[in-house]
Amino acid sequence: MGKLTIEDVIYALEAPYPDFEIKRGKTALVLIDMQKIASPEPFVKAAIKKGLPEKDVHEAVMDYEERFWKAVDNGARILKVCRQKNIDVVHVHLEAPTKNPLHTAKVNRKIGLLVPPASDESQSLDAVNPLPDELIVNKTNGGAFSGTNLDFVLRNMDIESLILVGFLTDECVAATAYHAADIGYDVLLVRDACATHRKEAHDAIIWSLDDMCLKVYTTEEVLRKLEALPNP
Repeated sequence: MGKLTIEDVIYALEAPYPDFEIKRGKTALVLIDMQKIASPEPFVKAAIKKGLPEKDVHEAVMDYEERFWKAVDNGARILKVCRQKNIDVVHVHLEAPTKNPLHTAKVNRKIGLLVPPASDESQSLDAVNPLPDELIVNKTNGGAFSGTNLDFVLRNMDIESLILVGFLTDECVAATAYHAADIGYDVLLVRDACATHRKEAHDAIIWSLDDMCLKVYTTEEVLRKLEALPNP
């Protein structure tokens, strides 16, 4: 046996985290900020507008762009099967109620992250557009539960567990995951259906959450669990 690492000690002391069970009527798929605001395009445009060389910006963002669209594709695959299996779906969007900056969370105002209602950046990505009867919860801050009635709505739906996909892993996704676990939901985070600008930050969040306060699965593992459910 090699030299013990801090990870070895942590996992030896922690009890094995229970497996995640998908139950129709008790589990909801939550898509976090799967909107144009999270995509590489406005990110690149803003950097170029600041005076950074266009060619260099595109090269710097290339890795994020690849991981982003892979996460979108995986999120869309999970969404499609959830719809087929009649699993509840909730779209959480970053969008202010008005154009007045005072109506956006102070933490986002401080960094200039303002998403006016019905703006281009607030629009859903085409691959995960909500259906007419799917729930949309708008927020102006990071976590999906802070400053929204999401918890109230989910509990009235008798939802006990959540499958999380979306953006950004180290910001809104992490904030939602921690909060959901803290208030009693069983949480499943889909490793390759979320992303953030730096891969190192994504990996660090996945490591810190996995088997600590939630389960982490790949898209393929989630799809196998969904496909095993009887058809509605």
